[in-house]
Amino acid sequence: MSGDLATVTWLTGLATDIEYGPSPFTVSPLVLLDPDGSVLTITSEDEAGGVGEGIEVLTFTGFALEDVDRPEAAARLAVEAVGSASAVTVDLASLPANVALELARRVVELVDVGPALRAARAVKDPDEINAIRAAIRLADAGQAAARESFASGRSELDVYHAAFAAIESGAGGRVPLLADVVTGPRTAEVGGPPSDRVIENGDLLLVDLVPRLAGYWGDSCATISFGEPSDEVARAHRAATDALRRGFELLRPGVRAGEVDEVVRKPVTDAGGSYPHHSGHGLGTAFHEAPRIVPGNDQVLEAGMIVALEPGVYTETWGLRTEHVALVTDGEPEILSRHDLSL
Repeated sequence: MSGDLATVTWLTGLATDIEYGPSPFTVSPLVLLDPDGSVLTITSEDEAGGVGEGIEVLTFTGFALEDVDRPEAAARLAVEAVGSASAVTVDLASLPANVALELARRVVELVDVGPALRAARAVKDPDEINAIRAAIRLADAGQAAARESFASGRSELDVYHAAFAAIESGAGGRVPLLADVVTGPRTAEVGGPPSDRVIENGDLLLVDLVPRLAGYWGDSCATISFGEPSDEVARAHRAATDALRRGFELLRPGVRAGEVDEVVRKPVTDAGGSYPHHSGHGLGTAFHEAPRIVPGNDQVLEAGMIVALEPGVYTETWGLRTEHVALVTDGEPEILSRHDLSL
């Protein structure tokens, strides 16, 4: 049993609204995976329509005029679904406390399988790969619009609005979007939401766009110079793009995630630069998931994993980052993102 929204989407197709935060008219859905492979979802009546075909759904009252104790209702349904089982596998990190307490009162043993679930999500099936491709196409469109709108006298918010409009136009509807849109000295901060800062000649623009479509996330990042970049910036950008190239050359089944991190960081450090974040991450029903491309991670890459690599260079006065997303295959990785990385 899991309350992890990314796992719920992975098993059921239900992608809850996230743009406005937790709803006062529901609680997070729960998903139960039986040993026979059947899936059961517990969610509000309002969200039940988003569950995939063939999946059993137990519902509690959503929006209503009367007061409803929805957390209690969800916990009651969870206990009923478990029945007389003597042990239940759960994702303890995501299970609501009231559900865990109710199960603990009635079940002999709770077995934590959260890490195993997250590891299983790392390898995508063909339908998931196609869903991520579609989300990445939206990110590509947003990057093109951001690049086109980058001009003197415009603000970070102007660039963001242009990118967001292109993404939602491509999707044909509203799309959740995580976005770093920063310019000038704000690029030294690695990322951040757009502000009303007006673009000036010589500025860098860092745009990282992460849209969600049908429950799956795309990702992209590029850095653009308004005007001729300095020699220092140009060298740093070459180091970052070289880091990407070398990382994707190593992206093969059997390679450890930590090895990829080491190879991606080396061109940046050799050029005298550094970055304080991961070199990459998996992409799926969560925008950051396994495999994490970080130092010392011994997780072994497998065909079917989708990995974003995003090396950067940051100084006290400016920063830049480049990113592409690739599918790990039995041969060379397939680069899924197509946006322009030129400075």
